[in-house]
Amino acid sequence: MNNTLLKPVLLLAAWLLAASPAFAQNLESNRYYVQQMIELASANDEHGIVAMQRMLEQNPRPASSDPAAASAALQRGLAALRQDDQQTALMAFQQAVQLDPGNVEAANHLGLVHRKLGQWPEAERALQQALSLEPARAVAWFQLAQVYGLQNDARRAIGALANTYRYAQNAMRAEEILRNIAENEAADTLRNAALATLQLYQLPVATVIVPPLAPHSEMAPMANPASSSRAPRTAP
Repeated sequence: MNNTLLKPVLLLAAWLLAASPAFAQNLESNRYYVQQMIELASANDEHGIVAMQRMLEQNPRPASSDPAAASAALQRGLAALRQDDQQTALMAFQQAVQLDPGNVEAANHLGLVHRKLGQWPEAERALQQALSLEPARAVAWFQLAQVYGLQNDARRAIGALANTYRYAQNAMRAEEILRNIAENEAADTLRNAALATLQLYQLPVATVIVPPLAPHSEMAPMANPASSSRAPRTAP
């Protein structure tokens, strides 16, 4: 790892080591609940998903040491991301999360950049943190599904995609994205996970397969729901 990449990783590691034991324990328990939501979603266990979601929503948000500086770092990261400067974006989002671990936007975008860089464990950790703060965040579930799909983790890819659909504000758009992946994605695990998710929700599945896209090609994410307690959708 070169020095440019090592510096932000060391900063984040130092922050995690300096965090209180109670805070670190809470992070791990929250990730456990997120993992349970994935497992329950893959089994279409609505009541279990709601129970885990409520557990996360009842947790207090971690305190911010400097909200203004965290917000400024987030804006720098977003600007760098628009310029496709992923390394600058990575450092900015890491700083934002360090200053404000309850900033869901910073955690979500940190996971996005790690995913773009192919840094799967780091992407998973950041996206799990975002989802522990906002378990109904469809865009974070979608990014997490790609992380699992590209690591050939079929079951968790299905669970994350199922929660993507569950919490999407626009059901038709979410179904369109799932079908697009199922019919076009070149990565087998992710494509099959989208197909399984369509079947899980009893949505129509097209039989015609067109030439595949490049693996994990970018697709516009769906918006978050106004309400976090919506039941899974089924075909009309």
